[in-house]
Amino acid sequence: MENGQKNSVKAPASMKESNDTFSKIFFFIIPFMIPVIVTLVTYLFYPLTEATDLTWLPLLFIYWATIWTFTLVYRYKRGEVFNKERFKFTLKLKGERVWLQYLLVYGPFIYSIPLFFINYATKLSLAMYAVILLASIVNGPSEEIFWRACLEDAGKGAGVSERNRLIFAPIVFALWHTAFVIHLFPWDQDWILWWGGIMVMTWTSGLIWMWVMHRSGRLMPQTTYHACANFLSIFPMFLVTVLGLYF
Repeated sequence: MENGQKNSVKAPASMKESNDTFSKIFFFIIPFMIPVIVTLVTYLFYPLTEATDLTWLPLLFIYWATIWTFTLVYRYKRGEVFNKERFKFTLKLKGERVWLQYLLVYGPFIYSIPLFFINYATKLSLAMYAVILLASIVNGPSEEIFWRACLEDAGKGAGVSERNRLIFAPIVFALWHTAFVIHLFPWDQDWILWWGGIMVMTWTSGLIWMWVMHRSGRLMPQTTYHACANFLSIFPMFLVTVLGLYF
């Protein structure tokens, strides 16, 4: 077997890089619109939610509605996004440096399980478990479909190289979380530290998950871990540590 065929994952012909104007607009402009839309629309719900610390609820629904709307628009206009290999129902990875792919995707998952039991397991009610589980099931797949699959296809359609897609997509994925920090973290001397920490964390995650998709051609393993990470650490940290909620 030739070296070039040994570990590579070839994209379908319909996904090869081109130079499409709609895809350029989608890839370079839409990701910056998302935090603006989520931030501004969430303010409209303040009269209903601010006194009850429920601002996070409309924010999440607005965010999910926004990224799904853009995903379906791109799917309608240019197709792809949900290709068979990318969303094959398997946790197996393949392609180049498969050992590193497994380490990057499943290593943090194994590490986060004992931390969940140490930090959060006894601090959550059954209602909180239910809310976190539902939000994680929705959020993990929704984000991977838009920020990885949809932007990957839009970048290819725009003629952006794989290297530049790998640079750009994780940055805009991290930046959308600015809306999250604006609305849900207290405006005090620690706000900028929270913002910086979340930018680094989400940029790193986005970079890893995009890189693994480029190497393996698959997204289900990252989607599964993303949902688990939301359940085991992100949403519990937010409810318990940041907001101090119990319901």
